[in-house]
Amino acid sequence: MLKKLRDYEQSLQKRLEEGSPVSDAELLSVRTRIAFFQHERLAHEFVMILFALLSVGGVFFFVAFPEIPIFCLDVLFFALLVPYIKHYYGLENGVQRLYDLYVELENL
Repeated sequence: MLKKLRDYEQSLQKRLEEGSPVSDAELLSVRTRIAFFQHERLAHEFVMILFALLSVGGVFFFVAFPEIPIFCLDVLFFALLVPYIKHYYGLENGVQRLYDLYVELENL
């Protein structure tokens, strides 16, 4: 999804460099694509929050019942949390950049 976001961002950048006026239909298309990326960002935010809560809960559970399987499960939660944070960070920043590009396209 990050590759699609970057590719779309580059296509909008090229459109801005051309400087040609943008029709209302094209602006609506950009808003629709931003909404799709925003939905994807929101879904990943919920998953990231779930894994963060599972990770913290796992630490508390391990402190209460220090056993190796609980520790392994907690390590797994943290191992999955890190890529989710990275992916969410890329989506969030990409959507913010798309908002800025949309405003610039609107001003053409």
